[in-house]
Amino acid sequence: MPPHQVAIMQDSAPSQRQTRILDAAERVFARAGFHAATMQDVATEAGMSPGNLYRYFASKDAIIAGMTERDRTMIAADFAGLDPSRGSVLDQLETLGRKHLVEEPREKAVICMQIWAEASRNPKMAQMCAEIDGTVIGGLALAIAGAKASGELPPDLDDARFLQAVFMMADGFFCRRATDPDFDAAMAAETLFMAMRGLAQVLRLPAAETATP
Repeated sequence: MPPHQVAIMQDSAPSQRQTRILDAAERVFARAGFHAATMQDVATEAGMSPGNLYRYFASKDAIIAGMTERDRTMIAADFAGLDPSRGSVLDQLETLGRKHLVEEPREKAVICMQIWAEASRNPKMAQMCAEIDGTVIGGLALAIAGAKASGELPPDLDDARFLQAVFMMADGFFCRRATDPDFDAAMAAETLFMAMRGLAQVLRLPAAETATP
């Protein structure tokens, strides 16, 4: 995908028309999948002509890049709002997690599954996923550092293993929600956040790594 196709999404927030297209594309992709869906399908869902759609996005890949960048920007803004001075960081992370895991429609989880599947064979899609993961990891790392400094989290918490565990649980949550129409997201979120809090207390660095000279 040529860089100019996604520059419009990376340099500024999406316009009202672009947002309408991205929202329409999410609905279409969730119903039909990336490969089966057509630009005509997206144009119809967005209530515009295909010619008008191509003025904003040159291809389905460009639309997917726009969707991914929009999500990355939103996630970055959410993590930027975390602040130990506003209270428990784990409470703030739980609120943030509920926003993305529970409050978002199930279609978002379906699209995530499609993106991950496509990333396994499409290097450009894999790069988009890596950029989102990098944004999440960076935000979590800063939040954990702040919680350690405030005394909320143990100073010897193994950050790497804790982040890995949180990622695996969240990924599993998305997969289950996408594939099981009867999945109880609210109840599962309670389990996930309880596990997150428990792991924050037991995933400690080995004593040899924390001992002072």
